[in-house]
Order: sequence, then structure tokens, then C-alpha cells
Amino acid sequence: MPLKITKEMSSHLIKYVRKVEVSFNPFDQRTRSARELLRQVNSQRLLRANTKLKVNAIIQGKPDPPTVKFSFVDGSDVLFDSREYLANEMLMDIWRKAMKMDDDFELEGKNVDDV
Repeated sequence: MPLKITKEMSSHLIKYVRKVEVSFNPFDQRTRSARELLRQVNSQRLLRANTKLKVNAIIQGKPDPPTVKFSFVDGSDVLFDSREYLANEMLMDIWRKAMKMDDDFELEGKNVDDV
């Protein structure tokens, strides 16, 4: 059975993300998943849950492949070539990484709101 992320869980886990950069050419058909992910991370619910979250859309005029880069509170980054992923696959990878960070923070006695 696949992992189910509830709205409450995603609202908590988004606090571990500091920046999302989505780079794409709007006229390229390969950008569907990048544009969908941009739409999802720009939702009011996630932006209210993490007021420190910066979402940048980089619109290109070149035929470069679309990319999505997530930066986390611990300084790590995850870069996706979004042609190879669906939006929900990228988000699921991010939620898994954020859950791991949440567990590590809990074991260390840290709070994500303090970072």
C-alpha cells in the first residue's frame, strides 16, 4: 500500500523546505510536471504553513530541460530533471526526505520552527 500524505502532514513537512526553484520554458511540452508542481507548492495552504518558504519560477526562452530544485533547512538540496517525473512523484520524494529530517530533529530535541 502506498504512503498516504494527509493535508496536516504536508502542512507540517513543508516547514523543512526553505526554497523551491522551478525552471522551465512555458512553450515546451516537457514542462507539464514542473508547472503542476509549481502550482501545488504555490497553494495558499502550504504558503501559510511555511511563511519562510520562497518559491521561484524561472521562465526560460531556451530549450533547456525543465528542472525543479528544493532547498531544505539543513542546507541540503534535491534537484529533479522534471521530464522524468510526475509532479506527485517529486513531491513524494520531498515528503520522504522531510519525514526523515522530522525524525532526526525529534531525536535531537530540535524544533523546525526554531530553525
